[in-house]
Amino acid sequence: MLDRYRKKKAKKKLAEALKGEAIPSFRQGTLKLLQILRQEDTTLEQVGEAVHWDPGLFLRVLQVVNSAAFGLARRVDDVRHAVHMMGRSKLEQLVLAMAVQDSLPMPPTSGFDPGRFWEAAFFRATASRNIAQELHPADAERSFTAGLLQDMAVPLLVRARPEAYGEILEAWHGSSEARLFELEREALGWSHDELGEHLAVEWNLPPELVEAIGLHHSPDAPDESLSPALKLVALHQEKELDDSQQAIIESGRSDYGLAPDWMVDTLRVSREQALELVGALDLPRRKAS
Repeated sequence: MLDRYRKKKAKKKLAEALKGEAIPSFRQGTLKLLQILRQEDTTLEQVGEAVHWDPGLFLRVLQVVNSAAFGLARRVDDVRHAVHMMGRSKLEQLVLAMAVQDSLPMPPTSGFDPGRFWEAAFFRATASRNIAQELHPADAERSFTAGLLQDMAVPLLVRARPEAYGEILEAWHGSSEARLFELEREALGWSHDELGEHLAVEWNLPPELVEAIGLHHSPDAPDESLSPALKLVALHQEKELDDSQQAIIESGRSDYGLAPDWMVDTLRVSREQALELVGALDLPRRKAS
């Protein structure tokens, strides 16, 4: 009953925020594969067969697995082999990431650059995974997905409120100190992290992901609800890496005892991995400034 009530509330909040725009949904093939992945009695052979019969997903899984960000010693050409190498959890995170990517609109609007958005999203994903491997390794793959999805409500707001939200984005990018969620709350009364939580509920994402998305601008949240890695990458502001790098490094040092030199190297590697994934998935690139 609680889940049904929460979903009804989420749909209502989304409808209000999106002003009549359709709430995006996953395509049927993706939903079927996610169901297969979440069935404990499903074998990896069966999962591999399901991926094999979805040509679009087949190619994209191979592209990502063979990207430098995945770090394999040799190229993999058989998707069944790729599924075995990745494992159920990592594949589910990848499929979720691809499903969200396919579902989000990318309208051309003042203040919004799709390439900049995806580069920042994949930087948060790779950085949160790399930091999690140091601080809480069992949570590394979930951290990747939660980091990727932190700002997933932004493109929806761009489409639904192009002028008003475009002004908010321009103000955010034009200031070295402004925080997007603060500008949103001041102008709209709510923010993208709240809307992202409602969208995650609507999409039936796992509860731990719903919670992590909704809390990502809540640094005082308990670590079991929002992991240290996700708290750190939420400081990234979708600008050039140097703009928020120092804040991430300082918080990593003071709050979690991470050595600054290690953080610098980790963020650099994360940036390289993010760009590699953007290329592997054939996503838009950041416009030249």
